Amino acid sequence: MRRRAILFAALFALAVVPPAEAANLQCTTADKSKWLPVAAIKKMLQDHGFTKIGAIKPDDGKCYVVQATDQTGAQKTLYLDPTDGALMAME
Repeated sequence: MRRRAILFAALFALAVVPPAEAANLQCTTADKSKWLPVAAIKKMLQDHGFTKIGAIKPDDGKCYVVQATDQTGAQKTLYLDPTDGALMAME
């Protein structure tokens, strides 16, 4: 779990991308049977200080996409790798 938290924090710092790039993002090529359950993703987001977490849904780029409020109170769209919860992009 600590490894996952460190990975999330590192990727969080680098994950802000322009909207056009986020729309073309490919998070994983893994089969859906390898994806984490939505409840696990939601818990990870809560553990990292996100609130008002919306519905977590898959997108065409094989990412989980979710709207959430960050620690500063700003509403963000997050693109997460569904196999490990890593933050791939944020807008």
